Amino acid sequence: MVQNTIGLNLGTVKNGTEAATLVPNLDRVRHAGFQGVGLWQNNILQWLQAGLTIQELHDHVTGRNLKVDEICFVEVLKRDGSVADQTNVFRWAKALGAAAVVCLYFRPDHPLDRVRSDWAEFVRTVQDIGVPAAFEFVGPWPQYNSPLQAWEVIQAGPELGTMVFDTFHFWRGGCDLSQIEKIPGNRVSLAHLSDARDVPSQTAVDADRTYPGEGVIPLRQVLTGLVEQGFTGPLSIEILGGAQEQNPATVIKHAYEAARKLVDSL
Repeated sequence: MVQNTIGLNLGTVKNGTEAATLVPNLDRVRHAGFQGVGLWQNNILQWLQAGLTIQELHDHVTGRNLKVDEICFVEVLKRDGSVADQTNVFRWAKALGAAAVVCLYFRPDHPLDRVRSDWAEFVRTVQDIGVPAAFEFVGPWPQYNSPLQAWEVIQAGPELGTMVFDTFHFWRGGCDLSQIEKIPGNRVSLAHLSDARDVPSQTAVDADRTYPGEGVIPLRQVLTGLVEQGFTGPLSIEILGGAQEQNPATVIKHAYEAARKLVDSL
């Protein structure tokens, strides 16, 4: 039986990345049955701008018996191509007890060697804080659109560097299940869990994500493979697109029920 906790990335729901919706959504997330929540930088920035504190946010989360699965997301590079200083976000993550900070490398034109070098430098800037930096491979970007390429990247830096295994991006990048057995599960901090509508994977966009078990991605095989590799991190439901335009309570309930049904079937 899979023991990984199930959480909801708040980017799934309408206005979910805004501080004004944060407390009501935490209530909805817990009421639905989730064990964790994925916060966004914007949630935290607006929270602080309202004169509230990180400790108060921590207390709102833990007071509902939730854990912070992730902070989404930071950019590895600044616009000028130099490595960004994201230590403030990692300090927030530390104070909130977050499992990881999701990191994106928005330069698909860079060769893999450059990505590896930049990643190693980036992780060194935050390693003393102690929160894993989780590299997210992205389906349409051929230099790093698979778990094996992500593994090549994160091996270049300190062990605090890990990866996010996004099931949609995995499918978008070719869905080679044999790659999973080559990835150490302890270097995967979390999985972004979503399914995909029945569209060509090569041209799919985030709006084609759908609820786990209701699409075409072989999620049972993916999750089984990850767990067999020793992955114990949270499953964070991330469904972008149409769900963001629907009633948040309905979306959150549906997301939990779909994820629970999938996980219980393994």
